[in-house]
Amino acid sequence: MACALSGLLISIVASYAAKSHVALSSLQHATSLEEDMRALKSTISQQLGRAGFIEEANILSPFIALSSGHSPASNVALGERSTEPSNSCITFAYDKNKDGAISQSQGELFGFRLNNKAIEYRVNGNTCEQGGWFDLTDPETLSVTQFSANRIHKGSWGSAYEIKISLQSIIDTEVQSHESFIVEVPNDG
Repeated sequence: MACALSGLLISIVASYAAKSHVALSSLQHATSLEEDMRALKSTISQQLGRAGFIEEANILSPFIALSSGHSPASNVALGERSTEPSNSCITFAYDKNKDGAISQSQGELFGFRLNNKAIEYRVNGNTCEQGGWFDLTDPETLSVTQFSANRIHKGSWGSAYEIKISLQSIIDTEVQSHESFIVEVPNDG
């Protein structure tokens, strides 16, 4: 009788431990996915919000410089790779080194795009269709099921873009995160 009760108790404890392990693992995946989403939102908001900035010593606001026609490369552009949904690529530029001009050689052409279930960061001024972009998300651990950028407002002060991102864990497909946020771009008029 004592052996039977001991066996039953061990079975219950083992079952509880297994369920706790699964729940903890799922919680860890969800936490990791949310951290990735927060990092993406922060990076995209900070970078896109700077679009069109050109440093100029003789004006009150450097965010007005684009309207005077300094650089055609500094406007925000929406596009996509031929294998991805529309508006899944956004490119832009700003005067990162504050020398009064936007140039490809100074690494001042930026962007984000969806490519093969990953969000990538633009390097070397490559177009939405070209290769050579850098992965921001790890395709081994998460899948980007949606990335889109749409201009929702254009005014005299600039534009507002709605960014939508959906992520899914590769390890636990039940773990997902969806985010929609607005980025104001003062110099995109």
